[in-house]
Amino acid sequence: YLMDDVKHSQDVALVVGDDSSEVSKLLVDPKAVRRRGPYELVHLAQQLQTADQFIRATAGSKLQQIATQIRFLQAQAHEVLENARRDAQLHHAACNFQKRPGKIYHLYEKSNGQTYFSMLSPLEWGSS
Repeated sequence: YLMDDVKHSQDVALVVGDDSSEVSKLLVDPKAVRRRGPYELVHLAQQLQTADQFIRATAGSKLQQIATQIRFLQAQAHEVLENARRDAQLHHAACNFQKRPGKIYHLYEKSNGQTYFSMLSPLEWGSS
């Protein structure tokens, strides 16, 4: 769920049970628990609020990191698609000779949009 969907509440909910409940007997031992003053409850509520703020900040930080990773992956995907487009263009270019590794070939485009390879560089074409 999104952070905006989280209900922000300053209220503290306490667990309440009747004394006959097995759960309350397991959770609270009246001999080990002493009564707290009102200031201690306020302090506890402040600690809970601080913890809530920390949790929201941590979640926000993790979401920011994920967003950064998504942008990086989008950039990589864009690069892969551009390389595939370029490779397809080179593969479909007309070529009237056998290409050999290590040789330099020049890619040209006619006015009708057709692409073709040539062994001649633009400087070798001459003034014609």
